[in-house]
Amino acid sequence: MIRDLNRTDNGQIFRCSLCNKIHIEFKSINFNFDDKEYDFFRKYINDLDGEYIEFSNSHMNLRRKIVIPVGHRNMNFLLNNTELVELKKLLVNAKVGKQSIKLVHDFKYTFCNN
Repeated sequence: MIRDLNRTDNGQIFRCSLCNKIHIEFKSINFNFDDKEYDFFRKYINDLDGEYIEFSNSHMNLRRKIVIPVGHRNMNFLLNNTELVELKKLLVNAKVGKQSIKLVHDFKYTFCNN
């Protein structure tokens, strides 16, 4: 059974009752988190200043200037500020239960503040 938590034009968040993971689909990427990982990811994304990051990375040859590492040294999640705003809306409005923040050093994925 799937419990739909939130949707936007380009994404959805749902919880699978079989694996008890929170699945985030946004554009062509998918994340699968337990509750604590989801809380950390949600806070991390919410704290990003998209306009500042786009300005800071304006020299980059990438079309999308907001670069979010996803835990593999050869792969990043790329967004522009409009996409970041939509992702924040998707995450902020999803109700998944107790909101606890996991410390960075306890989280198994690597993130950096561009």
